[in-house]
Amino acid sequence: MNPLARQLNETLERENKHVYEMLSKLGKDIYFPKEGILSQSAEAKNKATKYNATIGIATENGKPMHLASIQNTLSAYAPKDLYPYAPPEGKPELRAAWRSKMLEENPSLRGKSFGNPIVTNALTHGLSIAADLFVGQGDSVIIPDKNWENYELTFGIRRGAELVYYPLYNEQGTFNAAGLRDAILAQRSKGKAFVVLNFPNNPTGYTPNAQEGREIVAAVQAGAEAGINVVVVTDDAYFGLFFEDSLHESLFGQLAGLHPRILAIKVDGATKEEYVWGFRVASLLTPAKAPLFSPLSSKKRWASSAPPYPAARIRRKRSCCTRSSRRTSPPRSRKSSAL
Repeated sequence: MNPLARQLNETLERENKHVYEMLSKLGKDIYFPKEGILSQSAEAKNKATKYNATIGIATENGKPMHLASIQNTLSAYAPKDLYPYAPPEGKPELRAAWRSKMLEENPSLRGKSFGNPIVTNALTHGLSIAADLFVGQGDSVIIPDKNWENYELTFGIRRGAELVYYPLYNEQGTFNAAGLRDAILAQRSKGKAFVVLNFPNNPTGYTPNAQEGREIVAAVQAGAEAGINVVVVTDDAYFGLFFEDSLHESLFGQLAGLHPRILAIKVDGATKEEYVWGFRVASLLTPAKAPLFSPLSSKKRWASSAPPYPAARIRRKRSCCTRSSRRTSPPRSRKSSAL
């Protein structure tokens, strides 16, 4: 094992042994290099006042070299905001703006400890990073019977997980929190469960109300109290498409910091929230105290050398101009709208 990976693992195990135990073999082996072009480029950006030969871009008159035929179509943006490589974890200004947006739209997050989100190449990439870090061969990934079919590819085919299904609805036609709880508790022998919560649900559109939300959180907590390490991912791809009587924030806020054996991961993106399907910009966030966030962040950063800079810059400008409104769907059944 690389000494850098070993150091990250030792920090994780010291700060929270349960989170360390949640890591897959790949998650334990992976690290972000302290030496090499990426780290040298970050250092040179602050210290190289005359020459910077650490990164493979060309400059002209102090600006990134570019083709006029391209810049003419993007004249609202300065070349420096379009053409350079972004940092591996994403543009700092975008990460800070995204964090502020999360706090504004998810009041239950206020007062909780978490860092800035890491920018990913769309939401599916964020799910893949979570899978790489925390899903290994034979691990149980718990999803409802009505789900996005890409879960089976991301977690099952790609990572070799065992997909565990529970009925989305109970006999009353509401969310089946008891089924989720039973599916989690059935993993006692493995000591680990990976849960994906996707609301509004794809493909049904179902979104829990406040009481159902509390029941879902209680189901996850029951697993932790039974000695099971639970990684719970909130796939917030359709965040903002709320019904009038449904929850109007992510369950991530209630799950963050709930129990030492629970690691909540929020994956969201601009794709549906801002109607920018082709931008492929999303974020991945884990709540953690400072000593725990740093090694987790380092392990996540390996997955992409640089997120898309132009799309991130435009997304950042959008965040500065106006906050995303909480869109509310017309009053109708919370399980009637297919996405």
